[in-house]
Amino acid sequence: MKNKLITKVALIGGGPACATAAIQLVRSGIEIILVSKEIGGTIKNANLVENLIGYPEGVVGLDFAKSFQLQLTKVGVPIVLEEVLTVEQIGNKYITKTAETEIISEYLIIGTGSIPKKLDVEGEEEANLNGKLFYEIYNVKQFIDKKNIGIIGSGDVAYDYALNLQNAANKISIIRRTAKTSSLPILQKRVKSTENIVVLNNHVIKKIELKEDKIHLEIEKEGNLVTLIKDLILVAIGRKPNYDFLSEGIISEYTNPKSDSKLYFIGDVNKNNFRQVSIAMGDGMKVAMETVKNIAEKEGYHGASRQVW
Repeated sequence: MKNKLITKVALIGGGPACATAAIQLVRSGIEIILVSKEIGGTIKNANLVENLIGYPEGVVGLDFAKSFQLQLTKVGVPIVLEEVLTVEQIGNKYITKTAETEIISEYLIIGTGSIPKKLDVEGEEEANLNGKLFYEIYNVKQFIDKKNIGIIGSGDVAYDYALNLQNAANKISIIRRTAKTSSLPILQKRVKSTENIVVLNNHVIKKIELKEDKIHLEIEKEGNLVTLIKDLILVAIGRKPNYDFLSEGIISEYTNPKSDSKLYFIGDVNKNNFRQVSIAMGDGMKVAMETVKNIAEKEGYHGASRQVW
């Protein structure tokens, strides 16, 4: 039998968006439960976050995740560390289910971030299952010592991954479909000045094979088929909102929000949102304060909606 928990507000997600919202709600005296498989979110992938006010030297993504995890504990945010399997609305309640727990709430804040896009080529799934192909850098760091790494992608994430691994890997190749990149100029400059990182243009991945503990990439280059051999591969070709676990009714509201809803989407899960940690945190704070205001107006609650800091 599942553990059944009842709360005013449930938050789904362990990244900066939900962490910010949860901390503000607890400070406001609102009963909440935050549920997530883990705390940190995709910010753990970041080599160095340099555009976050308060960190003049920048902050490593993993270090930032650890800092707000400690803050959640210090503030006393109730956390259920379990993976959410389904979410649905029944009447005026939201039902969030994991394998072990059922959480019933009046308000629901979803900040489940994004998930990586896949190449959708032959051999990709097999390589991933065999620990040779990855989509998140924090899952691969322990395996890259002195290895020959391929990073497929042309944007900020691909370049950031390469810089993140430069001191541990033997050689890193950024493999791009075209000669164009959407990466920030400052990241391109850093990659260009790093001896063990090379950029390969006009390389279209057609097939992936595992041979003798190596990963073989069959590539179309200017009309010819060539093979690249790597120890490990990271795929960084983009991300999409993570909401596949939601019921059809809630996905419908994601697409067409209701003005009087008690359901909110924050951070990277928002469609067409810019993926920036500061935006995610701002989303979390805004929704937390809106939620407190709604509760105050409907229930005569006093004490939080006027808080500034």
